[in-house]
Amino acid sequence: MVIAIYSYLKVTLRYYLELIKSFFYKLNKKILFALAENEAIVVKPGEKALWRTLQLNSLQVIHGEKFYIGYGFWISNGKNLILGNRCSLGEFARIMDHSPIQIGDDFIAATGLQINSGTHDPETMEPILPGIKIGHRVWCGANVTIVAGASIGDDVVIGACSLVRSHIPSGSIAVGVPAKVIRSISRSDKLWTWI
Repeated sequence: MVIAIYSYLKVTLRYYLELIKSFFYKLNKKILFALAENEAIVVKPGEKALWRTLQLNSLQVIHGEKFYIGYGFWISNGKNLILGNRCSLGEFARIMDHSPIQIGDDFIAATGLQINSGTHDPETMEPILPGIKIGHRVWCGANVTIVAGASIGDDVVIGACSLVRSHIPSGSIAVGVPAKVIRSISRSDKLWTWI
């Protein structure tokens, strides 16, 4: 009888300890998110963002040393996201990283960027997770959406309100829904940087 009571108390105590641990973990994530969001209002690009760095680290995001992420940032998972050096995401960026998303160095996005690496087969509704790859020195205008399977080369400009769903070659400007290349660009070695 004493052994049964002891076993019951041990299981019950373990359950409540896990419940408390889970509560504090969720509370810490919410506090960290709130601190990072408040910091984003006052931190300027190029300045150290301590709370945002801690938030990304807690989400297992691989990121470069310098980055800027505006307020209103939301990410679904985190561990499938790689941000290169000197990446800048404007306000209200939304990233659904169901599968790997790789963003190269010197990426700049205006407000309202949406990236979603998951989709479904239209006939079977089975999830498809092809991932997204974005090259170096890419600039996305306001409210750009990049969906699963898209790939963007280096030195690319994506016009505002465009939908990228396939491959955009290096050295080009693409606009529209869906985004189509309208002309090529040639960049010099010396580029402006926000740092």
